[in-house]
Amino acid sequence: MLTPDYILQLLVDGIVTGSVYVLIAAGLTLIFGILGIVNFAQGEFYMLGGYFGITAAVLLRLQMLETLVVGTLAVAVVGLLCERVIFRPLQGQDMTNSIIASFGLAVALQNAALLVFGPEPKILRTSWATVPIHVGGLFLTLQRAIIPVVAAALILIIHLVLRYTWTGRSLRAMSQHPTMAQLCGVDVGRTGLVTFVLGAALAGTAGVLMSSVFLVQPGIGSMIVLKAFTVVILGGMGNIYGAVAAGLLLGVVEAFTSGFLNNMMRDIVGFAIVILVLLLRPQGIFGRSVERA
Repeated sequence: MLTPDYILQLLVDGIVTGSVYVLIAAGLTLIFGILGIVNFAQGEFYMLGGYFGITAAVLLRLQMLETLVVGTLAVAVVGLLCERVIFRPLQGQDMTNSIIASFGLAVALQNAALLVFGPEPKILRTSWATVPIHVGGLFLTLQRAIIPVVAAALILIIHLVLRYTWTGRSLRAMSQHPTMAQLCGVDVGRTGLVTFVLGAALAGTAGVLMSSVFLVQPGIGSMIVLKAFTVVILGGMGNIYGAVAAGLLLGVVEAFTSGFLNNMMRDIVGFAIVILVLLLRPQGIFGRSVERA
């Protein structure tokens, strides 16, 4: 039955899911906007975040916030190694090389996870997942409620860093004109490393947060990265604020599609919106065309 409480529940569920899309797509947008790397392995960083979070909670008996920090840092280290070993040598070469490298990295990380963690789906058992929150007719667990809170806090921190720190100015200079930024004294190598690590860490954070909501298995990143690219396209390539708006929009659209149609239609509707946007507004709903020197 259609009631205001039911609509509100769908809206909140959409915001929770959309917040995860925001984190993954924000990292993807940073990496593309500053480094020009189309990173198809972003979904695997999400997957690793889930596995690292589950492993940390089981082996070290950590609470949720501690698990979140450990899982995020672990994925950041993986991102650092990938940037140094794989993408740094490709810097300045044709973009196609980095795209192929990211595809290879995604396959390698999937198979590594399969070997290390096994094919069985896993889930993070946390006490927060059993703490109910009732507000009128709205129901959430504490675990789901903290997801948009963490996402909002991280996006706010990124905004403040980009606007008010020297590192943020270096990142913005790199995104506008890498050659001129280097001539003005920006350490291109260090800035690129910070960007890639930050992008990977955001995906890892999303993976840890969702590992107690959805099952984690080695192939989970494949669909997640498609959703992230959907958000990036809707928000405009290289536009982090557009990615925030588009991520929340996609999450809400999927929630209402599941609620009013069926769960199998949610992915179809999302990708149909992307096709429509590409036909009518190729630069994205919230973005402008990105030109790189």
